[in-house]
Amino acid sequence: MHDASPALLEELRLANASRANGAPDAARERRLHLATGCDHRLAVYGTLAPGGSNHAQVADLGGRWRPARVRGRRAERTWPVFTWDETEAAVAVQLLESERLPARWPRLDEFEGPDYRRVLVLARTGDAAPVVANLYSAVVPVAGD
Repeated sequence: MHDASPALLEELRLANASRANGAPDAARERRLHLATGCDHRLAVYGTLAPGGSNHAQVADLGGRWRPARVRGRRAERTWPVFTWDETEAAVAVQLLESERLPARWPRLDEFEGPDYRRVLVLARTGDAAPVVANLYSAVVPVAGD
């Protein structure tokens, strides 16, 4: 797997910390989107994926789906949950790239509810360099071993 620069990882950590505090840093978010196109990517690991029970939430967005990997921990609670952690092994996800995602974020955030928070992660497809994508992470982290 290709690694991202320490500077990019730090930007993601800072953006995610601001989101977690309920006060997203609009300037940082804009810079990240302009540099990476992250607002047009969603990495899914559970029910939103093609064939999943909640895929209808994103099915009409069009775009392109492809397999990817995100480092972290995945578990099953009532629903699948995930915690991003670049020190963990890669977990299989599906990556949606759609120009229509930015208009859908408020609806998806509401659908996912208080148990999930949208975070920015590195997703890797094949042997390509990682891309930055949004992912719904468990508010209560998945415990490590």
